[in-house]
Amino acid sequence: MPLLTLEQCRTHCRIDGDYDDAILGDLLAAATDAASAYLGRTLFADQAALDLALDQLPQDMAAAVTGHEAAVAAANAETNAAKAKAMRDVADRRLAVATERSAQLLQGLPANDSIRAAVRLLLGHLYAHREAVVVSTSAFDVPIGSAAIAMALPFGVAALLDPYRLAATP
Repeated sequence: MPLLTLEQCRTHCRIDGDYDDAILGDLLAAATDAASAYLGRTLFADQAALDLALDQLPQDMAAAVTGHEAAVAAANAETNAAKAKAMRDVADRRLAVATERSAQLLQGLPANDSIRAAVRLLLGHLYAHREAVVVSTSAFDVPIGSAAIAMALPFGVAALLDPYRLAATP
């Protein structure tokens, strides 16, 4: 379940009609993913969605471990050493990804108003600015005879998400 509805996205981006819904859906997913990655946590629309995901976690991890064991057994039966090593590496990577997802899920967070505001800010930025850099071309912005100025656009999201970010420990 997304953190925001398409109607909320349209309202925030001041869009009339549903002609940009596909773009908004993709941008909402990107904004939510960016917030989740920044926080190092999986974000959920509400506590019920988090609880549902937590209930499914043991089965998902059991399947990941079973798949890893089967892949390692297949690699051990492989006669080509290079292929067997590659098979073990892939199996280990898949298990590591499942373990990382599990860790992020265990630190899962139902979205609060600050997180939703951060996602809205990022969504609005992504919708309004299709590039990460703005080049000033206005006569009011650039003096006559001078070169255009390029500047990175600020996101303004970090201040809203910092209180919820997991600190990395050595």
